Amino acid sequence: MTAPRLKLESTRFASDGIFRSALESSPDCVKIIDLDGVVQFINRNGAALLGAEDLAVLLGMPWLSVWESSERPKVAAALAAAAAGEKQRFTGAARIFTGELRYFDNVLAPLADDAGATSALLVTSRDVTEIEAARLAAESRERLAEQQASVLRAAAEMAKLASWGADFRRGVLIRSEESNVLLRGGLMEAPIQQGFGMYEPEVQRQVTALIERVRTHGEQMKYEAPFIRHDGTRGWVRLRGEPVYEGGECVGLTGTAMDISEQKAAEETLRRAERRLACALGLAGVHVYELDFETRTLIHEGEGELVFDTQPTFDDLWPDLEVIVHPEDRARASTEWEAALADGTPFRSEFRVNRSDDRELWIFCVAEILVDAVGEPARLIAALVDITERKRGEIETLQAIARMREHEDRQKLLLDELNHRVKNTLASVQSVAVQSLRDARDLRGARDLFIERLMALSSTHNLLVKRGWEGATLHELAEMTLRPYGHPYVVHGPDLKLDPNFAVSLGMALHELATNALKHGAWQAAGGHVELVVEPGADNATIVWREMGGPPVAQPTRRGFGSRLLERGVARELGGQVSLQFDPAGVVCAIRAPLSDRLRVIVPVAA
Repeated sequence: MTAPRLKLESTRFASDGIFRSALESSPDCVKIIDLDGVVQFINRNGAALLGAEDLAVLLGMPWLSVWESSERPKVAAALAAAAAGEKQRFTGAARIFTGELRYFDNVLAPLADDAGATSALLVTSRDVTEIEAARLAAESRERLAEQQASVLRAAAEMAKLASWGADFRRGVLIRSEESNVLLRGGLMEAPIQQGFGMYEPEVQRQVTALIERVRTHGEQMKYEAPFIRHDGTRGWVRLRGEPVYEGGECVGLTGTAMDISEQKAAEETLRRAERRLACALGLAGVHVYELDFETRTLIHEGEGELVFDTQPTFDDLWPDLEVIVHPEDRARASTEWEAALADGTPFRSEFRVNRSDDRELWIFCVAEILVDAVGEPARLIAALVDITERKRGEIETLQAIARMREHEDRQKLLLDELNHRVKNTLASVQSVAVQSLRDARDLRGARDLFIERLMALSSTHNLLVKRGWEGATLHELAEMTLRPYGHPYVVHGPDLKLDPNFAVSLGMALHELATNALKHGAWQAAGGHVELVVEPGADNATIVWREMGGPPVAQPTRRGFGSRLLERGVARELGGQVSLQFDPAGVVCAIRAPLSDRLRVIVPVAA
């Protein structure tokens, strides 16, 4: 087109050669726009950035027409404000002459004439497409991270864990809400040294040394320590921390914390009980039994509940001392007794007492044989204390530790499984996106096709979620995929059980076949219908898609995504063969795959 006459002759800059030379030398897209929003001048670099081969196509063009429709209200507002004498800046998306969508950072400055009135606008546009793409990618990563964080928070809640983190670049310690519950208050974010103020000075020094080892050597951080809660109460905490790297540099820590105050209190209670027991035994307290070999009598001293359900005699115990020991502990106690005699040391053991009422009673026994001048037994003194509750506490503690380890293992298993499924899902989405846009000439149509395929993938995932991600049946998959189209179809033959990966691949295949039937095949005609037939064999199964009653089918001139998905993706995933025939009477697709744990025939139960 012929460029219109420039309408800025009355301005001070219209004939300024230096000014125009400066505009031409700018690497950005520099324009002069009149107050009606029409381009009156554009530098050559600007035309190149917009993909225009000739400046003439840009001169006289309304600047608003360059922008995407969603951006135009913002652009119009900026033009109006700049025309009123206000400097404006905004970032927006514009479709350049090559058809490519690019992002520009724009600065609008009013230009005054000799009288000082705004007569035109100087607009500088800088291409920031790569920066904007990086920002959008970062936002996407943040959304994914937030999703993963929500899963981690749920898992942490199940395991009663609190999370925390340290940012070395900012020098701050960040606590989660669960951490503040554990600490009963305090700041969510504080300088690292201040954040570790919940410890005594000696523990703080140890923690500081651990953090330094993490920063310099990438070690994991593991420790247990006493701490002081925000309300002044004391407890014990178990912390785990992992280094966080960016560009090879350790920039922080992320970790978990568990309140183990009750466990430590139980351990301390056990230690105090053992010390009291040792003192009591040393003073011959609680229950003391003495066998006098000269008089063949049994002397018992002690108060409280008796260890034995009936009071034994000398002859009940000697020479078979093992009779007081529960049969399941007898071999171990006998070995310990023989070892004590051989070493000449007191016998010490814990065992269950053999009682006629079958009550389980644990005792701690310290016994020693005193001999006479010729080395014959003179007396046997044994101190016994009931440790049933302590043993139960130990067993419960061991069970609690085992449960905690099971929780930790299950948490890792869940996170590994989630990570695996997220990766597989993202890989599927990436493949669908690449194939949908691979040969796209119509971006809007490609976008709609991409969305349809994502919905098909999402529907299959919803079905798998309902089934606990244990797989799905072919009939379920066909019902979910084909019924929404509202066209006739029928499924013949036995049902098939598919593992999750098979279900996803076959779901996408059925979607592509159904879409083709609707656009080009049997479902175009009023009487057209589809048959899905399962033909089981000895070691394989064949799934046949057959279209009938539609318009004549012609051999396609090119292979699209659906054909590639069937002939390559589905065949590879199922480890079988796919035959796709464009018969004039209707499309026939035969999928043959070997039977296995991942694909098996469901035998109907006889009525």
